[in-house]
Amino acid sequence: MITLGWVTLLLLVVLFAGLPVAFSLGSTSVLLIGLFDLPMKIIANTMFTSLDSFVVIAIPLFILMSRVLLDGRVGDDLFEVMNVWVRHLPGGLAIATILACAFFAAISGSGAATAATIGMVAYPAMLERGYEKKFILGLLACGGTLGILIPPSIPLIIFGAVTEESIGKLFIAGIIPGLVLTAVLIVYAIYRSKRGGYMPMEAASWPERFRVTRRNLWGIALPFLILGGIYTGVFTPTEAAAVGLTYSLFITLFIYRTLKLRDLPKLCLDAVGTSCMIALIITGALLFGRVLTLVEIPQRLTALIIEWKLSAFMFVVAMNVLMLFLGCILETVSIILLTVPLVAPILVTLNIDPIWYAIVLTVNMEMALVTPPVGMNLYVINGLDEDIHMSEVIQGVAPFILIMAVFLLFTMLFPPMSTWLPSLMK
Repeated sequence: MITLGWVTLLLLVVLFAGLPVAFSLGSTSVLLIGLFDLPMKIIANTMFTSLDSFVVIAIPLFILMSRVLLDGRVGDDLFEVMNVWVRHLPGGLAIATILACAFFAAISGSGAATAATIGMVAYPAMLERGYEKKFILGLLACGGTLGILIPPSIPLIIFGAVTEESIGKLFIAGIIPGLVLTAVLIVYAIYRSKRGGYMPMEAASWPERFRVTRRNLWGIALPFLILGGIYTGVFTPTEAAAVGLTYSLFITLFIYRTLKLRDLPKLCLDAVGTSCMIALIITGALLFGRVLTLVEIPQRLTALIIEWKLSAFMFVVAMNVLMLFLGCILETVSIILLTVPLVAPILVTLNIDPIWYAIVLTVNMEMALVTPPVGMNLYVINGLDEDIHMSEVIQGVAPFILIMAVFLLFTMLFPPMSTWLPSLMK
């Protein structure tokens, strides 16, 4: 009789053989289908139905919007706005960097895109002002993780697609935790800046602040358009992605004029590559999940949890420990798609709020983005400059990982932080 342990071992063998995650999940599923003599039509049916979803359409739209904003250098403008308002404070540039990351997170949905966009402008500015290099690298890598917590968030879309939870509620649930984590990072940045003796810059005049802010109002309005439309029910998250993409193209092509029509084919091809990678992982993971369901692995796991009499909180703690381990060897989309199909029935059995669990999972995935050896943001920040070494990035993120671990515990202990706003939605 096959057990979850044997399935896990089989999957790990295939993964460490060097196959990409999507093909590892798919090939393991095919092996299990053959082993248990399951109908082969499962493969075609699952591949079609996994992507035939109105919710999943939001993913390529948000990815394309993120590329438009990245190539249109909207992040530069956001950093400039934040800088003129806070540069006179202790650690002003560090604060501006975190605020710019938070603001760009609210329009991109991607941790890597947030780190890359803000990093390109903030890294040289902070280095020039004498900030410690490792502190800058850690700040940018961890500030970029806000991209998957503050809505819109691609991991939350994937969670909603798998569990059929409301994407709108998942998005709104990430707002307060995202703002709290932003505030925590700002407090730490001020502390490090004071201890490091980083001198604040001269305060901007009020006319300069208003001039810079007014010039960039088009970009500032984007997160309010997306989140406001979702929260008020004017449009669905997928429609919000389409509206956001259209608006982004409009401001970068015709208002800021940072993009040209000739730039769009390459930009679209880059976005298609990322979208196809995610689509393949979704297909492979959902096929894997369906096969496991047919061989009754989730049912046995649920029975085992009941037999052990684990409380809801202890189960969530155990899952977080597992995901911290997985975060060291897999990227975020793969972890979510690998674990959520197994966990979803247990959430129902233990009466765990899936909205709260989704936010806890996302905070854990933020840590995965900066955990070596495969943390995506580590490689993004390492690629900002040829003089940056990976060892410096890893040393820089170490204190931030501790901060995020404490914040993860805080998120687990105080569910209302994640569930209050969604409870107000109609």
